[in-house]
Amino acid sequence: MGFNKVVLTGLALLAAASLASAQTAKKTKQDQEVMELKKQMEYLNSQVSTLSQELSAVKAQASQGKDESKIKVVEESASAAHDKLAGMDERVLAAEASILGFSKLKVSGYIQNRFEYVKHVKIDTLPNAVNSLTDSSWFYVRRGRIKFVYTPSVTSQYCIYPDFSKNTISLKEAWVTLSEPWTPMGFKLTVGQMNWPFGVEIERSSSVRELPERSTASGKLFKGERDRGIKLSFTPVQKAGLLSALTVDLGVYNGYGIDNSTFTWNDPTKPKDFIARAKADLGVVSLTASYYDGNEKSSATSGNYYKGRLGGSMEAYYQFLPIGGTALLAEGVQGIQTGKKVLGGYVMLVQNIGDKFGLAFRADTYDPNTSSDTTMYGGTANDLKFDQTSNLSLGINYWWDDAVRFTLAADRTLYNTDMSIMSQHPKYKTYQTDKITAQMQIKF
Repeated sequence: MGFNKVVLTGLALLAAASLASAQTAKKTKQDQEVMELKKQMEYLNSQVSTLSQELSAVKAQASQGKDESKIKVVEESASAAHDKLAGMDERVLAAEASILGFSKLKVSGYIQNRFEYVKHVKIDTLPNAVNSLTDSSWFYVRRGRIKFVYTPSVTSQYCIYPDFSKNTISLKEAWVTLSEPWTPMGFKLTVGQMNWPFGVEIERSSSVRELPERSTASGKLFKGERDRGIKLSFTPVQKAGLLSALTVDLGVYNGYGIDNSTFTWNDPTKPKDFIARAKADLGVVSLTASYYDGNEKSSATSGNYYKGRLGGSMEAYYQFLPIGGTALLAEGVQGIQTGKKVLGGYVMLVQNIGDKFGLAFRADTYDPNTSSDTTMYGGTANDLKFDQTSNLSLGINYWWDDAVRFTLAADRTLYNTDMSIMSQHPKYKTYQTDKITAQMQIKF
């Protein structure tokens, strides 16, 4: 429990830091097919101009001609030129429609190919203890995703987002967003399957994360990162003193997520889960507060468990060193899960080295039961003390070019360990798992 307190204390201190942004946005490249269509339109427009001049000359000759036969020839020439112009006009309209369609459809995605090596180490002192876990290694496709976002106008947007990973095909996102452009708050209503609007790490794409996987708490409390529901987003404050912007998200969801094997497409609880999040952009630092309130079906009784979470996070960026920008991210969450008090969080430090390299270090922890009430939650005081998971991660990133990135990461996960004193309790079968991940990602 001591390590949890240290982490949460660190989160509070880090949230007070003032750092300046050092990251620059990359210039977007125009789609090659749209460029080709524009070139075709320019060529067609030049032909139309030439034919228009030809028609004018033909008509001038026809008006001056006195020989009926010559007039007839000129009229036939004019008719042929008119037909050519009509054909050109149809081609121009088709090209314009194609360009308009391409500009409204954005296609993106990424593929993550991995090699992983996992070693399990038994570190307790129980006599005659046997390590029953088997070391393993394998190649596999962690994520293979393509995202289609269509924006027909400033008032609506549509998304379909499939995933081809390991040996399965699944639907990650499918949503429709309606936007109103008339008020300064910019209200947006999103309906469908989407990310839970809680904290920062849940919505942060796997294609931009510095480490292969999210923190332990995020994986335990928000498995799959997505759910089906409805969300209202707006910006009530813009440019007020130190506050660059304040954005608010309010959502209602089923609550089980897309990876729940029992309730895949339905919600057995009549009440829906509610999420509220507010993010304050201070320019150099961003602070986020999140609230979750819901219910889940109890497998032991005919009733439901209360499910509540309260979270806070901080993002900060600054170029301390001349070699590149530094990023500091921290997040903590506490609440009730399956009738037990839970606590988790992480602190991550990222350092860019020039335009090609980047280093990342993260310490995170998750405790599924922080209560000392053995009457309500069962077990013993030691059971509650030695039930947490803690993880240390180190990653090195190398950008081959604008599309390809290589990542080499090492993770050490400690199960059922009292991190406050790093002791080995003889009563508990404590394991340590070491994992090496080598990943190649291509993003488009």
